[in-house]
Amino acid sequence: MPVVEGSDLVQLQRRRQQVRNICILAHVDHGKTTLADALVASNGIISQRMAGKLRYLDNRADEQERGITMKSSSISLYYQEAEEMAGNPDYLINLIDSPGHVDFSSEVSTAVRLCDGAIVVVDVVEGVGPQTRACLKQIYEEQLKPVLVLNKLDRLILEKQMEPLDAYFHLTQVLEQVNAVLGSIFASDILAREDITKKDNYESALEEVDDSELYFSPASGNVIFCSAYDGWAFSVRDFAAMYAKRLEMKRRDLEQVLWGDYYYNSKKKEALPGAQEKAKKPMFVQFVLENIWSLYDIIAIRKDKDKLPGIAEKLGLKLAARDLRLTDPKLQIKAVLGQWLPIDRSVLHMVVEHVPPPHKISEERAQRLLYPANVDLSSLPKETLQLKESFISCDADSSNVIAFVSKMTPVHISHLPQNRPKRLTEEEVQQRRDDVRRRIEERKLQSEQTELEKLSQGVEQLSTQVEVPKTEEFSPEEAEFVFIAFARVFSGTLKRGMQLFNLSPKHDPRQPTHRQEDQAPYASRVTIGDLYMFMGGELQLLDEVPAGNIVGIGGLESHILKTATLSSSLDCTSFSELSIMATPILRVAIEPVQPQDMPKLVKGLKLLNQADACVQVSVASTGEHVITTLGEVHVEKCVHDLEQSYAKIKVNVSKPIVSFRETIVPAATVDMVNEAIVKTAEDKDVSKKIAIQQTLNKLGTLKVIAVPLPAEAVELLEKHSEFFKELAAIPRNQVLSEKWTTLLASLKVKLIAALQDLQLFGLSNLSTEELVNRIWALGPRNCGTNILLNLSDYEQPDFWSSHAKSDTDVRSKSDPRKDFNSSLVNGFQLTSVAGPLCEEPMQGVCFAVLEWSIQTEGEDLNSRGPFSGQVLTAAKEVCRQAFQNQAQRLVTPMYSCSIVVNAEMLGKMYAVIGRRHGKILSGDLTQGSGNFAVTCLLPVIESFNFAQEMRKQTSGLACPQLMFSHWEVIDIDPFWLPTTEEELMHFGEKADSANRAKVYMDSVRRRKGLFVDEQVVEHAEKQRTLSKNK
Repeated sequence: MPVVEGSDLVQLQRRRQQVRNICILAHVDHGKTTLADALVASNGIISQRMAGKLRYLDNRADEQERGITMKSSSISLYYQEAEEMAGNPDYLINLIDSPGHVDFSSEVSTAVRLCDGAIVVVDVVEGVGPQTRACLKQIYEEQLKPVLVLNKLDRLILEKQMEPLDAYFHLTQVLEQVNAVLGSIFASDILAREDITKKDNYESALEEVDDSELYFSPASGNVIFCSAYDGWAFSVRDFAAMYAKRLEMKRRDLEQVLWGDYYYNSKKKEALPGAQEKAKKPMFVQFVLENIWSLYDIIAIRKDKDKLPGIAEKLGLKLAARDLRLTDPKLQIKAVLGQWLPIDRSVLHMVVEHVPPPHKISEERAQRLLYPANVDLSSLPKETLQLKESFISCDADSSNVIAFVSKMTPVHISHLPQNRPKRLTEEEVQQRRDDVRRRIEERKLQSEQTELEKLSQGVEQLSTQVEVPKTEEFSPEEAEFVFIAFARVFSGTLKRGMQLFNLSPKHDPRQPTHRQEDQAPYASRVTIGDLYMFMGGELQLLDEVPAGNIVGIGGLESHILKTATLSSSLDCTSFSELSIMATPILRVAIEPVQPQDMPKLVKGLKLLNQADACVQVSVASTGEHVITTLGEVHVEKCVHDLEQSYAKIKVNVSKPIVSFRETIVPAATVDMVNEAIVKTAEDKDVSKKIAIQQTLNKLGTLKVIAVPLPAEAVELLEKHSEFFKELAAIPRNQVLSEKWTTLLASLKVKLIAALQDLQLFGLSNLSTEELVNRIWALGPRNCGTNILLNLSDYEQPDFWSSHAKSDTDVRSKSDPRKDFNSSLVNGFQLTSVAGPLCEEPMQGVCFAVLEWSIQTEGEDLNSRGPFSGQVLTAAKEVCRQAFQNQAQRLVTPMYSCSIVVNAEMLGKMYAVIGRRHGKILSGDLTQGSGNFAVTCLLPVIESFNFAQEMRKQTSGLACPQLMFSHWEVIDIDPFWLPTTEEELMHFGEKADSANRAKVYMDSVRRRKGLFVDEQVVEHAEKQRTLSKNK
């Protein structure tokens, strides 16, 4: 395909029917960047030979070194349909390559939001990986149109040495795996949206929905088989076009039967079903795979170069003389198969055919992007609802300009098109030649002078040469990096110098003040700077960008931190937030090696925070600068960027800071050596578990017992924490949308079911439904997994009523306790945010208030300071006491770890996991390969240098992928010491094996500067000096 000028691409931007926005998603090392290289090579930007080796879109040095993509990069490609297509139209493909490593999954979210379709790449040998599942889930949530590329078919031939028939069955299994993942995502979504409050409806919601267009099928044309590294790909349609005439079948009919359990009857000249049953070769094996296998056999296995010209002639290819002289079989395959089955033609045709153009965005997706989920559409102003029309039509002439910025990309100032060295004209080249000649003449004259003059002139020349570099193009005060907004225009035309509103997430058009420019609190005016077209590592200047295109916008770094909605109208809502696949959990503190470099570090962290979509930069209460990241590779990238680009100073990185949680569990029935614990009457006495606390002036009394919440209730509260957080932030008088009211009602029903097993030791006779109605608050921060339950005679504000968000809304107005309602709740919040073990948040604890009394007769409540403060302190202390009266446990975050490893290294890998207290969940042999896919759980605190140790022990053959999974209770009492005879015999007098929970607890306490109960020297003895024999 010819090299396309940038001006032609700019012309295509205006034809929205001929624009496609797609991203490439896959698990790590499944071939995304290699596939992108092959598509880039089709535009003549890089050579076909270098495709796959160059990794053009990986333009960071560390990406090239590690061989993984770390950021999403965009490039605009030109594609022209084959001659047989009507009108021979040309297309503009905006392609975004995204990372597959779990540590950079936030970059995938930024890419997915800007696209209408996605190419899902799957390695046929490794099959569906954990990130493939995550990508498919995100595609489904963002409602993109996916197409499937089954990559690395050459590995089945050369590495696995499969026969064509075996390879066909293997491919069907991989395709089934992908479709099974899609089906489970679809089913769980439908069931989650099902209204379970209707008791009379026994039919499942799945029976009514249509999933016919959900799955991938080669017959429908949304699956491609390829080897991106070898530069070839085909769809069933390509071979149907080749064989239609020879097999005397219509191409459309042949497309339907070329994949599947069909065989060809040469006598009847038709395709018949039941190939497997009748032991016949399926048509896909006979007409497709056997041809490719025989080509590989001749070129790569037998290396029979003499047959190449004959093969080329049969296939109608024109091989150049240099292609015939090639000695590397891989290059020969690229030359032959790359011409016969060009990868760009197959993949880009599938994209054009199946991915919708920007103006055919589905109404459901438009509604999801434009309007927040918790808003009732009828409450929005008419102008806001009308914006949906221009959004769906994607009209470039619309007066409503809407654009969404998904991330800010750092670009070195020298890489901007306006700062790049320009190509010299012929006159300038001639002038330079004349200057050089003149200098040579001058030197000849100087050589005739004396030695002294030569020396002095040489010194002068040296001084002038030293001074030249000092006159830099950019002053050191200027920033070295500028931030380009990575955005997509959804409506109208974006022009340089245009003024738009930057709408922050809190902007709400339902509020009249938010729609008035001078009063809008969450909107600011911004001026659009230079506009750029992304061309991989390069940028091309544009004057304007019509709707439906991906664009880089300059001049916004001071207004936008990470994401933003830009609109010409204040009636527009702020777009829904990006759905992040993984939560940042790994925290490290950073400080400069030289203390005087602190201002540079602060400036560098600001730039890092803006440049990285997922990093969270914060200042801890101790004054440390903390960055929260997704994993070790992510930390390394952030530190490298700080040292090399943003701060340009050496930094010290602390050991990772891991969050724990604290909880209580039911009393143990067996000890540490599995001997039954015999409980006395004293142990069974519930009154010992109740904590009683009086206020400082002895006028208020609180009685509280702490009980563990059932696991189902903890899971439910954890899952909907964001909902409760937003609910707590809603103003008191605001009416909830119908969707939220329904969700709140269904949550109440689920919580009633989950709390059936709540053990209150006979202290309450209330039914579970009444208990749920008596929930006072959630903690910490009104959205956690701990409950404050009211079992006293006080009538607390109704938690479930949508308008009960104020202390004044209490049914009994005469009760003096109502004035101190918030003090008691805040005391509970303080306890739940910092527990007694190591001041970490609590999880799954229910604090039941059994009694709350205040003596008001003739007494001054404020005699020992404000009574509200006394109530707060008493509530905090009584909750801590109640917690400590129960069996306390630490809860650790767990990573889900997936590793692909061969059989020889399986034992070494298990040893590494065992040393770090990991748990193996599964270790299955991947069909069609000698590799095992191992899934295990690993405590986050044990995961540091895990990947490094794993690679060392397995000689680099196992590479783990870590992703946050869940929180798990460490089932050891942090204060446990061996007491019984059996325990002393098993563990020794001083418990030689360290108590894991205590080690973790002490490490957190030491970091926070809290008291740690440890003896520095246990047995001090006289030192024996070895030099003297004493």
